[in-house]
Amino acid sequence: MAALGALLGPAGAVTLSVRDAPLLPGPPALTEARWDAAGGAHLCLGERLVHLGAADLSSVASTWLGGPCRAVSVTPDATLAAALVGDRVVLVNVAQRRVTGTLTVTGLSGAGFGSGGELLVGSGAGLERVNPADLSRQVLDPAPVAALTVAADGSRALVVRGSRAQLLDTRTLRVLSGTSCDDTCAPGRAVFSADGRSVTVPLARTLIALRDGLPATTVLRASDPETTGAYSGLPLRNNTVLILRDGETQVRDVQTGHRERRVDQSGLGATPASLSPREQVLSVSSGPGGAALSAGTPDQPTARTLLRLPGAVRAGAVLADGSVATVGRDDTLRAGPRATPALDVQGVGRFTFALTGSGAAELRGGTLVPLAGQRGATALSVNHWGNHVASWNAQGLSVTAQKTGRVIFSAPVAGLSRVTVSPDATRAYLFPARGEARVMLLANRKTFALPVTPGAAYRDVQISGKGVFAYLRADGRTDLYAPGQRQPLATLPGGAPARFSPDSTLLAAATPTPSGWVVALHDPASGRELTRSVPLDGAPAFVAWGADSRTLLVGAGPLSGLGSVLTFTVTP
Repeated sequence: MAALGALLGPAGAVTLSVRDAPLLPGPPALTEARWDAAGGAHLCLGERLVHLGAADLSSVASTWLGGPCRAVSVTPDATLAAALVGDRVVLVNVAQRRVTGTLTVTGLSGAGFGSGGELLVGSGAGLERVNPADLSRQVLDPAPVAALTVAADGSRALVVRGSRAQLLDTRTLRVLSGTSCDDTCAPGRAVFSADGRSVTVPLARTLIALRDGLPATTVLRASDPETTGAYSGLPLRNNTVLILRDGETQVRDVQTGHRERRVDQSGLGATPASLSPREQVLSVSSGPGGAALSAGTPDQPTARTLLRLPGAVRAGAVLADGSVATVGRDDTLRAGPRATPALDVQGVGRFTFALTGSGAAELRGGTLVPLAGQRGATALSVNHWGNHVASWNAQGLSVTAQKTGRVIFSAPVAGLSRVTVSPDATRAYLFPARGEARVMLLANRKTFALPVTPGAAYRDVQISGKGVFAYLRADGRTDLYAPGQRQPLATLPGGAPARFSPDSTLLAAATPTPSGWVVALHDPASGRELTRSVPLDGAPAFVAWGADSRTLLVGAGPLSGLGSVLTFTVTP
């Protein structure tokens, strides 16, 4: 924990130290889990690539990728990884956990390393060979590639182009097996066997197996009920395919698709899953404590827990007693021992509000108390003091006073993206999904333009108790305006999410850096950065202050470990 508390960036009179980094239950932001040929494992976990060494699969080392990771491939000698991040291939030195290069490919559909360490890339421009040392490119086939997956040993690759899916020799590009779709193939996630000689791939609502030197076979047909839900198909060396579904496994004959057996596997997740060179199964399981990465045999995929996975959160607040409330991606509000369905939670000072399926409500002592006039709301916003809450949907906007529980404003304002109510609850700053932002006087519904530099376009604002405005720009930066001024006093490199401390002496703003995301604390009067947090595992989903302005809750975990959120102590 001492390492987590080490500070980065310029020193100041304010410090941030990590108080807690809990692992919360709920679905993790895990999109890929793959073995390498050496027996190590690599995970796409949010915006970072997690490496588990072959010698100790419980050890965790992370590399920040600068965006959500969707797939990964590793060289046969396990020294270099290629992570797919949007339309970029990010090359990572596994041992040093260092990004060594980035290749931007329009319409990127897949990438993987061949047996000689060369990188194969698929995109709308076709199939290319890339030299990882200098990123020089050579087009091998100009036909657009819809999907590309390479075996762990680099000897074979699955390539889907138009109405064809083919198993290729990566060295000669010779077709080893193939199939045709009735129309354009719609490929899902492909999985190679432990020896790399066969691969399964969902094509539309069928699961197809391709094997070196043999015709393609259909393992799951469109009429099979298994194709209606999530599943993984893992080709085994005994000419069967292991099907993982939520809570069960099936074994099917690779040639006929005949189901040989079905076994209940409590807690087993359908995706993602892969096979090691020794035919170990890497899968995700869940239990009362949350999700975990498991390794096991085809008969018992969850036999051994490798590590617990952090549940992804998207909203949070510090309650009046100093405890934490969060909403996960599973739409569950967790406040102490209680868990209840919810879509959002926000709080300032002593007051916390949540958004449920039936509207907005105040969280009092672990109980949700519905707010009058807030039924049907799909979004909410709490003002600086926490004594007024705005909620809205596609039809209109309402503002409720916490003290009385009464609606003080209601109007049919449509198309809103963000709303901020001023600390004195006399104005609402309206940011539509389209068009110009406006300020509305709640007393008479008159509107006028934002009091900012002419021509400036903003998409959100936070207002401190001292009247300082933090406007979020379209490019992600933040402009600070002093009370009554029409020119920004400073432009901060970071922005959303940003929040003023309850005492208005600090502004916390999320900022990307070459080492990862951080939360920086700024002086609102000058914009000067005072200190910053340790590197985070991705862009924070939120930042929230405690009532004493000494607790800061951040919706991200530490880059150097596993956590769902971070709680910092702020020391002046």
